[in-house]
This record gives sequence, C-alpha cells and structure tokens, in this order.
Amino acid sequence: MIFSYTKLTMLARRTFIALSIVCLLAGCAQTSPQFEIAKSEHADGILAQQIFETTYIRHGGAHISALNDVNVAIDGEWHYLITKIQPEVSDKHYRQQSEERILIKPSIYAALYNGDAGTKQVLRSTQEIEVAYNNEQNVNTTTEKATALTADAFYLFTLGPLALHDRVRQWVRLEDGKVEDKSYYRINGELLPGIGLSNSDFITLWIDKATNLTFRMHITLEGFESTKGAHVDTTFSDYIRLEKFTFPTHFFERVRGPISIDAHEWWYTGIDINRGLGQQDLQINEWSQNAAMPAVKLKHKPARE
Repeated sequence: MIFSYTKLTMLARRTFIALSIVCLLAGCAQTSPQFEIAKSEHADGILAQQIFETTYIRHGGAHISALNDVNVAIDGEWHYLITKIQPEVSDKHYRQQSEERILIKPSIYAALYNGDAGTKQVLRSTQEIEVAYNNEQNVNTTTEKATALTADAFYLFTLGPLALHDRVRQWVRLEDGKVEDKSYYRINGELLPGIGLSNSDFITLWIDKATNLTFRMHITLEGFESTKGAHVDTTFSDYIRLEKFTFPTHFFERVRGPISIDAHEWWYTGIDINRGLGQQDLQINEWSQNAAMPAVKLKHKPARE
C-alpha cells in the first residue's frame, strides 16, 4: 500500500506540474484563424487575392500541371509536453523519421514512419485513410481520425501554397504581421475541405514581402475530437528550388491556442520530384520499387532564399 500511495503521489505531482505549465502558457495564446478580422483598407492597396497569387506563382504555381509527385525524407524532434497532451496525434514512438510521398492528382499522401516502436504506414486519399503498424493494418477509429489529421496537415506543409489554389474560395487581408522587426503580409480564408475529418478549417498565411515566399501557415484543427478549438502555426525557415518549384525544407510547429507551446520541429534529409508515381505505386503495406527508393539525399542544408 505504501508503494502504491507513493506511485500515486508521484503521478499527481507530475500531473500538477504539467498542468501548471499549461496554465502559465495559456496567457500567450493567439487569435485563431477562425476569428481573425479582416482589415478593410491598406495603404499599399494590394488585395488579398493578389498576395496569394504572387506567392503561389513564386512557389511554382504557374507550372503546377507539370508537378506529379513530391518525395521527401524527414527527421525531427517532438517537444515533451505536446506528446503528453496529444499522444494519438504525435504518436511519438513511431513518428520519428519517415519517407513520405505525395501525389498531386489525385491528392494522395503516403508515409512510412520509423521509430523506437517500429514502423507505421499511412495511406491517405480524399476518400479514405489506412493505417498499419509493423505491417499489420490498424482499424482503430481514433487512430484513423488522428492520422487523417496529421496526413492532411503534412500534405499542406509539404506543398505550401501549391496545395491551396482550389481550396480557399475567398482570401481576405488581415493586418500585417511582424517577426523580429520584419513585416509580413497576412491573408486568411476558409479551407474546404478541412484537415482530417473536418468539413472546413480556417487558415492564415504569412508571406514574406521581400521574397514572396510563404513563411508561415496558421491553421485550425477541427478534424479530430481532442483538437477541436485548437490552432497551430508552422513556420518555414529554409527552402529549396527543384526545377521550377520552391519547397520549404525546415519546419517549426507551435500550438497557438487554447494554449501556446512548442510542438514539433522537423527537416528534410532528402527530397526529389516527378518520379512518375501513380496511385498503383502506393499501397498500405507495399510500395513499388520506384516509390520505395529513398528521397534524393540533400548534400547540404538548404540556405534560406
């Protein structure tokens, strides 16, 4: 009984510390993209749709019909508190390193994760989500919902504005944002369909005024029960140009509401495009030889453009 009481006391103490940290950080939460208020007039006269089109073109949008597939290898680190608050979403024992494949048409995301617990395979299309752990298919509804959320988010993060041209009906311009004394355009819109099993979400893009590159995505997460009402931003700090396309290659994700905490940092160790992959190359427990080849290794860390 003494041993059990001691264990319970230690657990209660840890829980109290974690909750205290959360409470302290809650005051730093920011406005959700769902509740951002458009600014009707800007001195420069530039409209939100113009800003989006400029960053879309800057990332290669004029040539999007020539982009068939994007293939990346990823390494990264989870921050401790997010793995405790959202264990199903972070899935940290599997989602440590990965090879990921994206098909543009049809929109498909496939991933092979490796972690301390083994492998996790994911296949996400607009119609369904399939998940397998260590080659055994998982049909747990909670796991499928959480994985659909992360798969759709990573599809967005990989492609940046290239993933948004047909998914936001009307962009509105917000007040400009500032980071380290640098000013950014901010535009906001409703994302249709949403992320994961959500009919819609809201998104705010931060766009570098000097380069026209998308610097940050701020999104709501209505597609999973435990993330409803939450919103996160992901900042792109490095980019690489492949053929006529520019992709972010280093990412930092933070929960921005209802609390504010660091969540996840990841970076590419490899990237290539246009292998000619099709839907037949990506099955839940088997990729074709062309799909399974590792992403072309980055020889050096990409410099910021």
